[in-house]
Amino acid sequence: MKNTIPVLLTVLLLLSACGQSGTKESADKSGNTNQEPASYKPEKSSKVVARVNGVPIYEDELNGRPVNSLITDEILYQEGLKEGLEKKYQDKIREYQMSLVIRELKNAITKKMPPESEITNKDLLDYYNSNKDLNYTRYRIEEINFQNENLGEQIIKMAKEGKSFQDIAKGLSNAESQVTVNDLGFNKEMNIYFQAKETGSISGVIRKQDGAYSVLKILEMKEVPYDSVKNTIKYVIEARRKAAAYNQSAMEIAKENGFTVEIADKTSRN
Repeated sequence: MKNTIPVLLTVLLLLSACGQSGTKESADKSGNTNQEPASYKPEKSSKVVARVNGVPIYEDELNGRPVNSLITDEILYQEGLKEGLEKKYQDKIREYQMSLVIRELKNAITKKMPPESEITNKDLLDYYNSNKDLNYTRYRIEEINFQNENLGEQIIKMAKEGKSFQDIAKGLSNAESQVTVNDLGFNKEMNIYFQAKETGSISGVIRKQDGAYSVLKILEMKEVPYDSVKNTIKYVIEARRKAAAYNQSAMEIAKENGFTVEIADKTSRN
């Protein structure tokens, strides 16, 4: 990565010079300098098809548009510079410049990644199997709701003894404490409430946002077929390996050039 640093600095300097030219033009319009309006635009070898206040419009800028359209844009742009509107976009311009430079360096790092970093079918299957319960299984969930928290342990005990939620609800419902049952369908997010993820598993007591309580039960499980997600898995693995390569290269660059890295607080470390 030693050769990339001079290139990076050169690109940054060139982009910085381009960004600063708009600021100089703004100063000229406000009367602070005698710079001509045309100076903000670099000269090209392409044929000049029009000029606006001395600023050239080149043939290769047309891209199928009529000349009058570009003349209109140029007039409006110069007026915007005169009013100092470009200052509103300096941060966005810098962010865009930064993203272009970073993208180019990341592409260079990716091209240098060793052949062993290529993803095999075994890599895909290993990832699928190790994340099957969390990401690639859908759970059909049944929910029993109640208002009295004290009923929770009783409901769990009866459910583990084999009683259905419907029978439990019928036995416990009365005028003072209504107990209801809902089929939530297949819901991946609810799997976090189960220690054992298998058909018939019962959750603990869950406090709901509305102040009521519930206990969940897994009625059915469906695995997402490997073939339907293998492309997504490949993308995830590629992204992780590239991120690791980028981080390693960045640390090497920092070490070689004596960069200092300071993290302000723990919340920004992620």
